[in-house]
Amino acid sequence: MKTIESKKNILFIINPISGVGKQKTIEKLIHLYLDKTQFDVEIQYTQRAKHAIALAKKNAPNFNIIVAVGGDGSVNEIGKSLINTNTTLAIIPAGSGNGLARDLKIPMAMKKALLLINAGKTKSIDAIKINNDYFLGTAGVGFDADISWKFDEAPTRGLLTYIKIALKGFWSYKTQDYRVIYDGKEQLITKGMLVTFANSKQYGNNIFIAPKAKIDDGLVKLVVVKKFPLHYLLSFGYYLLSKQITKFKYTEEIESNKMTLMNPSTKIHVDGEPLELANKIEIEVQHKALKVIVP
Repeated sequence: MKTIESKKNILFIINPISGVGKQKTIEKLIHLYLDKTQFDVEIQYTQRAKHAIALAKKNAPNFNIIVAVGGDGSVNEIGKSLINTNTTLAIIPAGSGNGLARDLKIPMAMKKALLLINAGKTKSIDAIKINNDYFLGTAGVGFDADISWKFDEAPTRGLLTYIKIALKGFWSYKTQDYRVIYDGKEQLITKGMLVTFANSKQYGNNIFIAPKAKIDDGLVKLVVVKKFPLHYLLSFGYYLLSKQITKFKYTEEIESNKMTLMNPSTKIHVDGEPLELANKIEIEVQHKALKVIVP
């Protein structure tokens, strides 16, 4: 006699103010396209900053899958709460950049992302410990951190706002020098403009800061773009968008599973969200510590 398999418990955590508003239709789409023969569904909404962390940690023991409906910030909060647990992360992209979702080739269309959950294919990916916090995609301490702090304070969201802030800030940004220690070596980085730790390939919106990064190889890349003359700005943009930033003459790349960076500033970003950390930044890869639903 054939036994009936029990349903999986699935929780959708929705950021109601994420990105450009796509998440407002998600409840209707869940009702239409999620396979109810496979899943018992619960939906919860975040009510404040960092609320997704509390929701994910509280609910992880009782759910097989927790779905982040939001941008990279929401994915970070929920994903890092599921590291080294038996609960799988799923992503419905609804943010401005959706860097991790794009890296994992999760469709930007919500219907297609939901159908992936029905298919149920999973992959274990690396998470990166940064002092006492974590990131999944990228973390930055240079101009990229400066942009993230200003973007967080901006009255509007979306790619256009991000580009405006970046172009305005580029002229006035003062570069810093950094010391990085890895694999028993110490290296001085001078005039660092973009200073990015990359577990995944891109910031979001197909802006590729680390095109050779692999999200499950046990390594993290430190990509440094030094301050360059204004007449190289178009070339810089071309290299970023064409997955060739390592060919740009002002770029350096370091790779390891563990690094220490002496950072002149305490302001950084983790997965696009502003954060203050100590000047000494310790980075360590947590290899294949998080299960994610993928195509």
